[in-house]
Amino acid sequence: MTLIDYCGKMEYSILIFVFSFTDDVSEKIEQKELFYKEQITRYVKKHIDYFFKAYQLKKALLNTYKNETYNTIMFKLKAILKENNVFHCV
Repeated sequence: MTLIDYCGKMEYSILIFVFSFTDDVSEKIEQKELFYKEQITRYVKKHIDYFFKAYQLKKALLNTYKNETYNTIMFKLKAILKENNVFHCV
C-alpha cells in the first residue's frame, strides 16, 4: 500500500504542496526575498488560495482545508522565522 492509496489523491496532493511550498518559502526567507511576517503571511495565503482553486468543494470544507494548510505551513516555518530574525509589527 502506498501513501497515495492510504491518504487519497486530494490529501496526498495537499501534503506534497505543503512540503514543497514550505521549502520554497524557507528558501525565500533565507535569501531575504521575504523579510516581514505580514509579507510572508500574505504570500502563503495567496498561494494557498491559488492552489485550492483547482478543487470544486463545498465552501465549509474548502475553508477547513485552507485553514489547516495555512496552520501547517506556518508551524513548519516557525523555527525558520525565529532563526532568520524576520520583522513583525507589534
